[in-house]
Amino acid sequence: MAFKLKDFSALVGIDKETSTYDTPVFVKDLEDGVLGEANNDGTIYIDKSLEGEHKQKVVNHEKKHREQMLQNKLYYDDNIVTWKKDTKSPTRVYVRDQGDIVNPVTGKRDIEGGNFEWEKEADRLS
Repeated sequence: MAFKLKDFSALVGIDKETSTYDTPVFVKDLEDGVLGEANNDGTIYIDKSLEGEHKQKVVNHEKKHREQMLQNKLYYDDNIVTWKKDTKSPTRVYVRDQGDIVNPVTGKRDIEGGNFEWEKEADRLS
């Protein structure tokens, strides 16, 4: 009796097209409106609905966030986002509140992926 083994990447949900050795990209069912996530552990999650050039663009964007993390410019978890644009600028700590990020200077609330410096930089560089 013959059987075919599943490819390892399919077994664990790794996207073979966009993953690299140091940055595995996992295909997942993400929250509504979320296309990708760069994680502190070096992995990237992308939404299962992404295809082709759009998928690659999202991966490139998230890789820029990963680069920002490695440069100690960006850190985030479920409660805060910390951003330090460069060595001369102050560190800003943004609080996450029910899906919004609160600007520490203005008190303005914005959704994740909004008009923040780390997003603008990742958009520009990806």
